[in-house]
Amino acid sequence: MTDTLWPSREKAWSLLTEFTQNPQLIKHALAVEAVMRQIALQHGEDVDLFGLVGLLHDFDYERFPEIGQHTIEGGKILAAAGFPDRIIRAIQSHVSENHIPRETLLEKAIFAADELTGFIVAVTLVRPSQSLSEVTAQSVKKKLKDKSFARGVNREEVYAGLSGLGVTLEDFVPFILDALKPHADVLGLNP
Repeated sequence: MTDTLWPSREKAWSLLTEFTQNPQLIKHALAVEAVMRQIALQHGEDVDLFGLVGLLHDFDYERFPEIGQHTIEGGKILAAAGFPDRIIRAIQSHVSENHIPRETLLEKAIFAADELTGFIVAVTLVRPSQSLSEVTAQSVKKKLKDKSFARGVNREEVYAGLSGLGVTLEDFVPFILDALKPHADVLGLNP
């Protein structure tokens, strides 16, 4: 299902690359976009809408990394660029400190997809081959228990995201891996 009410992906990409220079943050945006599109497909939702939220969820992070600014300042930029409230609210809801209740599937999906997708990429990058094919739900679960690994990932938010989306770690990790594999070359996860 495609809704012509959404701005184009090209417009979103232009904003992302204007505000984000770090190649790893751009890869993260692409990874979360891929996962969000698959969630939309799985639930019969608008793939373009979910993809835009995934692509743009952290577009303002380099310029506004502070809590209270990240996604809030970005929301102002998105509104000025003509992005609808539905997209802005979903993006702002993925930051817990904004205290925006996650009510819709779109809001729950971006919260669940963001941290865990980033974590799975980190797990992949420490594998000898740096290939998604070596990552399993069990290896992700083991790394989640290792508090010294990827310290910036909030484990409580990972599990809260899973709960909000109504999925288990054992089911969602393979889902994310399957969503990422077609994009592995672009993401640098299939050397």
